[in-house]
Amino acid sequence: MTETAPGQAPAARRRWPLVVALAVVVLLVSWLAVCHVALDEPRLDAPRASDAVFVLGPPDSTRVAEAEDLVYHQHIAKTLVISVPDSEPYDSPETVAYYDARKFCEPHEGVEVICFKPNPSTTQGEAIELRKLAEERGWNTVTAVTFTQHITRSRMILSRCYAGELRMSSVDFQLSGKALLMQYVHQSAGFVKAWLTPGCDQQLPGNPKSTS
Repeated sequence: MTETAPGQAPAARRRWPLVVALAVVVLLVSWLAVCHVALDEPRLDAPRASDAVFVLGPPDSTRVAEAEDLVYHQHIAKTLVISVPDSEPYDSPETVAYYDARKFCEPHEGVEVICFKPNPSTTQGEAIELRKLAEERGWNTVTAVTFTQHITRSRMILSRCYAGELRMSSVDFQLSGKALLMQYVHQSAGFVKAWLTPGCDQQLPGNPKSTS
C-alpha cells in the first residue's frame, strides 16, 4: 500500500479552491463571450417590403420611432402592429402616462395601426398574437422591431409561431456596464425558459396563459 507523504493531502486540499475558482472564471468568461456574440452582434435584415411591421413591447419611443420610420417614411408595409403589455412597477410616471396615452395607436393615413395586449405578457405572448394575425390576414412576410440584445431570442420565439418570412430590425440602446450585464442575465434566463417550452404556446408548469 502506498502511503501518502506528510503534508501531501493538505496541499491537495489547498489546491481545490484554486481549481474551482479557475473553473468559475473560465465559465464566466465563456458566458460573457457567447452573450457578446449572440446578443450584441445579432443577425439583422435590411428593410424590405413586408405585410406588416410588428413592434415587440414595451412600445418605448425609440422602437416605436423605428417602426414608424419603416412604415410611414420607408413605406415597407401598410400595417403597423404594436404590442402594448402592462407597465412595470419600476416604470416612471412619465413612462406609464406615455403608455396609457397610446398615441402611437392612433390611425394614420394609408396605414392600418393595430395595438394589442400580449397574453401572456411576454415575447411568447407576442408570438402567439403574430400567429393569429398572420393566419387571419394571410401574411407571408413580417418585419419585427425590438432592441439589439433581444433580436436573437425573439427571432427564435417568433419563428416557432410564424411560418412565413420573418425579418428582424433593431434599435440600439447603447447599453454598457451594469445595464448590459443585466440584459445578458435576463436574455440568458429567457433562453433557458424558451428551451424548456419548445412549442409555440407551451407554458411552464404553474404559469398558465391568462384566460382574460
